[in-house]
Amino acid sequence: MLARDLPLRRWGLDILTMSVALLALSGCMTDHALPGEEYKLSSLRVVFLDAPHMQAKYEEITGKSAVMMTPRLVLDTHRREEVVVGFYDFRTRTIYCPKMDFEVCGHELHHAVLGQFHLQQ
Repeated sequence: MLARDLPLRRWGLDILTMSVALLALSGCMTDHALPGEEYKLSSLRVVFLDAPHMQAKYEEITGKSAVMMTPRLVLDTHRREEVVVGFYDFRTRTIYCPKMDFEVCGHELHHAVLGQFHLQQ
């Protein structure tokens, strides 16, 4: 090693040392707590079904029709038919939803996490 290479080598080691120190400190300074709520589900099953099988499974599990009339509301003068498009079975901890319908599957995931939150009719 030549004497003229020592300052350059020392400078490289200083940069490396500072980089490692900053990386270590940034890990310590990072807030690892999530800014929100955290839920852990010990057991959850998801079953993807098409519409006819979804309705048949709902009727099999609940004993109720998968086709129902919406309740008459003050602002809504007409009752309309609604069909079950997805559901969460609390007993078996199973989400039933269409495979690529993220809105329905996400809605049912909220039931799995938060429980029953629809108004009972």
